Amino acid sequence: MTEILSLWGLPHGSPRTDISLSGSPQRCLTRSAVEDGTGRVWVLETLRPGQFDRRERIGRTLARLSSEGLPVPAYLPGPDGQFCMERDGSHYQISPFVPGDPLPQPEYIEDADRGKSLGRFLADLHRIGSTISEFDMGPRFDLENYINELMGAMGPRSPEMHDALLPVLPALVPLFEAWDDLPPVLSQGDFHPLNVIWKRLSVAAVIDWEFAGVRPALFDAANCLGCVGIEEPRALVRGLAPAMLRTLKERDCLDSVSFSLLPELLLGLRFAWMSEWLRRKDLEMIDLEVRYMRLLANSMDTLLPAWQKITG
Repeated sequence: MTEILSLWGLPHGSPRTDISLSGSPQRCLTRSAVEDGTGRVWVLETLRPGQFDRRERIGRTLARLSSEGLPVPAYLPGPDGQFCMERDGSHYQISPFVPGDPLPQPEYIEDADRGKSLGRFLADLHRIGSTISEFDMGPRFDLENYINELMGAMGPRSPEMHDALLPVLPALVPLFEAWDDLPPVLSQGDFHPLNVIWKRLSVAAVIDWEFAGVRPALFDAANCLGCVGIEEPRALVRGLAPAMLRTLKERDCLDSVSFSLLPELLLGLRFAWMSEWLRRKDLEMIDLEVRYMRLLANSMDTLLPAWQKITG
């Protein structure tokens, strides 16, 4: 695969099979670490058919974010300025490898400094993203439709799970009713602590932008909070979580309408995680997710006041 490096004018090198890559390798056909002839390490991805157009938009977006100082591993453009290079009918992308420190699980949920760093990243993404229009014309993500389709598919295949999640749906009605009026921002789309390269307690890079697009303003924050809470529900009001929320408020990124529906958004996005556990047939996580979602649905009236008190 190292001969592919020549597409970007990089000298041939060697595979780095000793390097374990973070993130979700299933977002493309293959993902591997390679070292070029100068000793620099890159992440080389082979794209699936049909990914070209979206990956080009992501490439342009990351280039802009990187140029504004946001810690993202922007794809390297080829000689023609494109971010997806073609050889023998396959398309490839390459980005700099960013080394980092392991994320201690579940201990990370107690780290307020991590929360502050995540909050600063999201605030900067909101600010810079307001000048980027790559995804403005695309279809808006419809969470209600997504959940309805998932529940519809779940009914005949997993009727017990379907019935266990039915009581969760009424808690989401206020979110669905307000969805089209929530302030939109450019979002990473899959923002959680394992999609972050960490250097000690700070964000060194945010990876895996496959689901980037225009979303409600607190979409990324809600997804991140949901991942903290499934480690330990009480961590939603201590450590990383409140530190992230306070940082967002200090940076004027907690508008009152979005904040008032943050618990519902957190709960709604857990359906995407349930879909992932179902795809993997991970029975342990499926059971945990059902219990977590039911707990969240019963906590709507207490979670928001707790966050309001924490953020002042």
